[in-house]
Amino acid sequence: MLEREAAKYPFLTEAAKLVDALNLQLDDLASPAYEKVLDRAAERVVQAIEDGAVDDALDDYMTELLSFPIAVMFVSAKGEPFLNRRYALAEAVRVYFLLQDEERDKLAQIARDDFGWALKDSGERYDGVLHDFRLHFHDYLRSSSSFHEDKWKLVNRIVKNGYVLLTQREVARLIQGEAEILIKDRLKPVKINLPEPIQRRLDRVSKVFEENRTRLGGEGLPSEVINEAFPPCIRFCMEGLLAGRRASHMERFALTSFLVTVGMPLDSLVDLYTSVSDFDPAMTKYQVEHIAGVKGNRTKYTPPLCDTLRTHGICRNKDDICERIKHPLSYYRIKARRLAYQKPPLPPQASNITQQSQ
Repeated sequence: MLEREAAKYPFLTEAAKLVDALNLQLDDLASPAYEKVLDRAAERVVQAIEDGAVDDALDDYMTELLSFPIAVMFVSAKGEPFLNRRYALAEAVRVYFLLQDEERDKLAQIARDDFGWALKDSGERYDGVLHDFRLHFHDYLRSSSSFHEDKWKLVNRIVKNGYVLLTQREVARLIQGEAEILIKDRLKPVKINLPEPIQRRLDRVSKVFEENRTRLGGEGLPSEVINEAFPPCIRFCMEGLLAGRRASHMERFALTSFLVTVGMPLDSLVDLYTSVSDFDPAMTKYQVEHIAGVKGNRTKYTPPLCDTLRTHGICRNKDDICERIKHPLSYYRIKARRLAYQKPPLPPQASNITQQSQ
């Protein structure tokens, strides 16, 4: 396996063999030569915690490859089941996005060699949709068993001669599920004495995890409210509110808890509800302050998960970021970061990063 492929899909068996062949020990990794690898390993876990997805940093294949098992070690050392699940999913989401643009032959090779799927080329078009692949229904049923959307039910699929027709994106989604299982299986609790440079990164990961454990206080969020970074579900709720549409209890709770968490002043939030036909100033103020933790039991509420919003019909107009996240605040963080990157760049400065990596 080439370094580039191993860096893209480090959970695969052949990628692990490349790492094992280097025979690196903890003391080796603690040396200055591996600082970039340790930083990237910590970054992977932090991205999983804060954003629910790990970015693909393929500018340095060996750093990307080696950082994966170290990140796994960080998560295992933390020993938190919730973090295990979140990290495995975040890495699997990264795989999903890479596979969507992968060469078809490579995608099929991964499916066959690493998961034992009977996956074949198709190229058939139905209702204007090109189905690149066909997967034996036994493999399909097993790999899609945890998917609950109607479109994944076998009765809603096109099946020909025992094979389910799939687009490349759908195959990528199925592999995402398998990757999540493989990664989660590697996350076994471990007690180990780590050299100081490695322990320092683990301490940083632990700090970020504890800060985000309850998602209270809006950790990691922009200091100012950025309307352009609101997720589609929140924009749907807000636009309906401003148009005078009578919102459901869940819509009001989702919108209010989101805006409270991202830092909108409570008075401004109350003013949003003035266009609603049943607006009651005193009651609205009390409800907003209750959700903000100012009144009542002093508990500050955070927005519901995406699954909850989907159940209540509030998940609308999904975009590419929505495919990566499970919480509206994760969307907000990612979108705000993207918007920040779009600002006029600073004057270019000489960088020695490349030189250091050579």
